[in-house]
Amino acid sequence: MARNRLPLISYNSIFRLDHIQLSHTQHSLLKPISMPLAFLVGLLLFSLGACSAATSSTTVPSQTTVPSARQSSPTPTPLPAGIVLYQANWSHGLAGSPGTHGWKVVQGQLESDASGSATFTIPYQPTVTDYAIEFRLQIVRSVPPYGGGYEIVAPKLSGKDGYRAGVLDLKAPGPRPFGDHPQSEVFLDPYSDAAQGSGMPQDYEPGSGWHTYRVEVRGNEASLLDNGTQIGSASSQQTDVLSNGPIEFSCALVILRVSDLRILTL
Repeated sequence: MARNRLPLISYNSIFRLDHIQLSHTQHSLLKPISMPLAFLVGLLLFSLGACSAATSSTTVPSQTTVPSARQSSPTPTPLPAGIVLYQANWSHGLAGSPGTHGWKVVQGQLESDASGSATFTIPYQPTVTDYAIEFRLQIVRSVPPYGGGYEIVAPKLSGKDGYRAGVLDLKAPGPRPFGDHPQSEVFLDPYSDAAQGSGMPQDYEPGSGWHTYRVEVRGNEASLLDNGTQIGSASSQQTDVLSNGPIEFSCALVILRVSDLRILTL
């Protein structure tokens, strides 16, 4: 009986020893694996925390932008054509008309004297670029018989060419040798700024009747019309608009009557 127990005890002992050895082996194998895993988990948590901190430190809170009130000057509304900007009234004389000489008022009309020249400045300066100067005119007589004339003048300004529009070299009635005639003309100041082919004089016979003259200024072009018919024009190749004055009416070596002068929009 004792002989049978010894192997059993040995076997059990061996089994327990094997079990202990196996358990010890498993524990030793898990030990090196668990340390790197814990390290990796810690490193990952640290990285996530750092990224979260960096993101929160660089994030700029959104702000609602309130547009500031912008002050801009309103665009002027163009005036319709035909609006009367200025109407001369000479019924009470030439009071309030600066730069006037050589004129007198006869029955509400201007009449130039025989002193040789006469000038008046229109006491109004248009604020628009497109305008018309309209007036009625009658030639009484030339003094002397040849060489007189009359014109509307606007001086050259900064960025705006000037212009002159009128009738020159008046002639007395009668035969004209070599087809010599008075001339209507529009030319610029300076003359060299005129576009090619513009500003050419035209033969023109005003006679002794009443005429309705109109000087039209549109952008860089000025035109002269007699009773609706164009008798001269010139356009600038240097400036986009022409002068708006001060506008002057002048005559020389002629006696004229002038009435119904006004300035209108185009």
